[in-house]
Amino acid sequence: MEQDFGWGAVVHLEKIKSTVTTEEQMTVKVLLHVTKESAGSKVASELKAVTDPKEKGEMTIVSIMFPLIQQISSARIFIPDDLQHLDRRMAVNSAIKEVLRRCDNKIPLIDPEKDMKINTPDFKETVKKIKTFENRLKKHSLNDSKDLHRLVQEYRVKAAVMSDLAAAKHNLKKSKSLLQMDQLKCMKRVLRRLGYCSASDVIEIKGRIACELSSADELLLTEMMFNNVFNPLNPPQVAAILSCFVCTEKSTEMPKLTDSLSGPLRTMQDMARKIAKVSTEAKLEIEEDEYVEKFKPFMMDIVHSWCKGSSFKDIMKMTDMFEGSIIRSMRLLEELLRQMVQASKNIGNTELEAKFSEAIKLLKRDIVFAASLYL
Repeated sequence: MEQDFGWGAVVHLEKIKSTVTTEEQMTVKVLLHVTKESAGSKVASELKAVTDPKEKGEMTIVSIMFPLIQQISSARIFIPDDLQHLDRRMAVNSAIKEVLRRCDNKIPLIDPEKDMKINTPDFKETVKKIKTFENRLKKHSLNDSKDLHRLVQEYRVKAAVMSDLAAAKHNLKKSKSLLQMDQLKCMKRVLRRLGYCSASDVIEIKGRIACELSSADELLLTEMMFNNVFNPLNPPQVAAILSCFVCTEKSTEMPKLTDSLSGPLRTMQDMARKIAKVSTEAKLEIEEDEYVEKFKPFMMDIVHSWCKGSSFKDIMKMTDMFEGSIIRSMRLLEELLRQMVQASKNIGNTELEAKFSEAIKLLKRDIVFAASLYL
């Protein structure tokens, strides 16, 4: 606990080497008034200040660091050369009390500029800031509050809790980083087993194509391209099967798929299960059924009919989905088709490129892609 020892008398200044750094630090040997019970202690932290003016303590020499000094006075008193005897040390205490009496307990403080001749601009600016903050402190509503000590203690407890919280968050971040590293290793294992990169982590052609696809599941789309799923399909069928990647809402009505659509859907689901199994074997946590169900077929009939030329009114009779959801999904589908065009171009498959481009032309029409619904 912090103590106020009042005014003391400087006996000697000395330099000591820090045990932490190589720099030298200044210490001050000061005569302080302490209780008789603690005067014989050699440990400075065990010294106790005299709080009762009627109590007769003892003056003892204490070595203190500069940060513990609150104020320095311009007043000077006589210090005996020999301070071994208690009487001479107590005479210093009497001299301090006499100075306090003459100054009406307001001992003049040393002025760094006038008394110490420190006139550098930086120092003056620092002194000005200190005075400004001291004035703000005096005007603060808590400055004279009786609850100040309690509030300070509560704030220290809060600060300790906040420090513990910051340390816990740091440890959590480190743990997450380690977890993400483990997941990254599993993901790389999946890519190697599916042929997206070599054993030395060099990106293969499948990996470069997957990099072009960011609007949907790039692994499944790439597998479908390299397993020729899109080759026998016409543009409306291509758009219909790709709608599974952008459909985010469920419908109570299951799609009435024709054989031309149900076959590619089963093929896509089989490939999704293969990717899920490889991921599980690579110790990447993934639920197979949940992964397959992520690709919803509820818009396949709608998109197929739309690309065949049906009106928006007609396709709305085929589902209970909201109009806004359908329009949003179709616009996402158009962006996905554009990425598929670019991916086909990168592998040099002009037939696929033309098929995806044609699907965009069939899809992008009428009210779905109008600049404003008021037009």
